[in-house]
Amino acid sequence: MSKPVPDSHAAVPHISHVKKALERWVSEHPDLIGSVGTDGEGLTWREIAASARTLADRIERAGAGPGDRVAVMAGRSRYALSSLLAIWANGSSAVLLDERHPAERRRWIVADAGCEVLVSSEPDALEPGLTLVETHGSQARSADPQAGESDWDEWAEGERRSEAYVVYTSGTTGRPKGVRVGSTALANLLANAESLGYRPGGRAVSVVSPGFDGWLWSVLTPFVNGVTCVSLDPALGDLEQALAAREIDHLCMTPSLYATLTELPKAEVAVVAGERCPDALADRLRTVADRVINVYGPTETTIAATMADTARRDDPRTIGRPLSGYTVAVVDDDLNEVPSGVTGEILIGGAGVALGYVDANGPGTDRFIVHNGARHFRTGDFGVLRTDGQVSILGRADNQVKIGGFRTELEELENIACEVPGVEGAVAYTRGEPPTLSIGLQTASGRPLDDALRTRLTSHFAARLPRQLCPTLMHRIADIPLAATGKVARDAVAALGEAELARRRADADGAGPAHAGHFLGPVLEAWGSAFGHAVAQDSDFFAIGGHSLLAAQLASHIETELGVTVSINDVLTTRTPGALARRIDEARAA
Repeated sequence: MSKPVPDSHAAVPHISHVKKALERWVSEHPDLIGSVGTDGEGLTWREIAASARTLADRIERAGAGPGDRVAVMAGRSRYALSSLLAIWANGSSAVLLDERHPAERRRWIVADAGCEVLVSSEPDALEPGLTLVETHGSQARSADPQAGESDWDEWAEGERRSEAYVVYTSGTTGRPKGVRVGSTALANLLANAESLGYRPGGRAVSVVSPGFDGWLWSVLTPFVNGVTCVSLDPALGDLEQALAAREIDHLCMTPSLYATLTELPKAEVAVVAGERCPDALADRLRTVADRVINVYGPTETTIAATMADTARRDDPRTIGRPLSGYTVAVVDDDLNEVPSGVTGEILIGGAGVALGYVDANGPGTDRFIVHNGARHFRTGDFGVLRTDGQVSILGRADNQVKIGGFRTELEELENIACEVPGVEGAVAYTRGEPPTLSIGLQTASGRPLDDALRTRLTSHFAARLPRQLCPTLMHRIADIPLAATGKVARDAVAALGEAELARRRADADGAGPAHAGHFLGPVLEAWGSAFGHAVAQDSDFFAIGGHSLLAAQLASHIETELGVTVSINDVLTTRTPGALARRIDEARAA
C-alpha cells in the first residue's frame, strides 16, 4: 500500500476534532460507559481511549499507514467507536463493512477500495488476503492513561482534504459504488453534531447497519456530545422492550423502523433520518419526545446537509434548513433557483460535498458539478422551498429508492437478475407499506419462471445484496411495458404483480389450509402475500428472507384482515406460519 508523506504543518481537521472530544470525555467522565455493543458489554471513556491506542498500534504493525484504506467491521460491538478512532489516529481512511452483508459483497468492496487490513470484532468473517486486526481485549493496558490524556502523544497529520472514510451505496451497474468523504467534510459534520448540545451522560441508540453512513451519525453524534452509544439489533426481538431495558433517551431511526413500534418511548431527543418522514410520524414523535430532529442528506454530502429541529421551532415535517457550512438551493434543469412554492431539484454545496467516488470515472460522477465557482452535488431529490426558508422533500427524479433506510437503485436489482441464465429482462419496483422490493422478470422464450429458476434467482440476490434489498416478490412478465415517454412503465409491472398475487391467493383458497388450526389458512395467505410466493407452515421467517420491516408489514396485514392483535415480536419469535397461527388460536381461546 502506498504511504504518502504527511504534511506536518497542517492538522487533519476530522482527526483534530475527534482527538479533542476524546480527551474531554476521558478527562471529565473517565469511568462513564461510552459505548455498548449488542451483547450488552460496554467500554468506559478511559477504556475507549486505551482501545483506540492499542488498535492504532496494531493497524500500523499490520502495514497500514496515512492515506491507506482500512476496512472496519466492528459496528455492533463495544469497539465500534474505538475502531474508527484508531483508523483515523493512524491517518488511514475507514471503509465501512457489515458482517451480515453477503460475503461476495464484502469481498468486492474491500477489493474495489484496495483494503489490505481489516479491523474486526468478527474474526470468523475475515476475508482471504486481508490482515486481521482483532478488537477483543484492546482496552486492556499495562498502565491506565491519566485522566485528561488519550494515552499517546501523536495523532496522524496530513493533507487537509485527505480522505476520512468510504461508504458503499447502491449503483446502477449491479455493483455498489464507493463514496469518498474528505477530512474537512467530516470535521464540518462533527462540528454540527456537537452544536446540537445533547446532555452528556444520556443514552443514544444505534440500530443502523454498520455498512452505511447513517451508522456514523448514530456513533459519532453521541460521541462528540459525551452521550453513551448503545447498539441494539432489531432483528433479535422486541425493539420496544430493548429500548426500555437499556434506558434509551436519545432515539435515531428511519420512519420504517419507527413504524414497527406500537408505542414510542419517552425521549429527550428523537431523530428521524434515512427516508422521507411522513407527517403523521412527525406529529407522533412530538407527543413523546422533548425535541424532534428531521435530518436529511445523501451519502455524497456527508450524512446530513439539512435539519429541522423543534428546539429552534422548525417544522419536523420538513427537512428544515442547511447546516453550518452548507448551501442548499431548489433549482430547475438549468440550475437556476426557483421561487418559493415551486418544485425543483435539491442542489447541495459547501464543505460537506464528498470528494467523489472510488471509481472517479464511473456512473454518477456527473452529479458532482462546479456551480458558481464551487463544488455542488445534484441530489436527484425533488423539493420545495417554503416561504419560511424551510425545505420540503417530495420524491425522486430517478429510480433510486429507500427501503428501511437502505438506499438502492432499481437498476441494480435488474442488472443482478439479468445475470442469471434464463432471464432476458427485469423491472424492479416497490410495493406495500413499509415498502419492500418486487421484480417482474422476462424469461427466455419458452422458459417458465419455475421453482428451479426462482431458487437460482433467490440465491443470486442473497449473494450480492443485504437481506433488506432482496426482492420479496418475483413474477413473470411477457415483455417490458413502456410508457408514452419511452420509459419503463413500472406501474404497469406492479399491476401485473398484484394480479399474480391475487391468482396465487385464489389457488391457495381452493386448496384450503394444510391441516388443523382455525387461523392457519389466513396466516399462510398473509405470509404468501408478504413474501410474494407460497410458503409452507414450517417455513422459517428469517431463512426465507424476512427482516424487521417485513415483519411489521406482515403483522399489520394479519391485524387488518383477521381483526386480531399481532405484534412484530409475535412474528419474529414464532418464526413460522404454523407457530404464529397457534399463538393466535391460543390467545383467542384464552
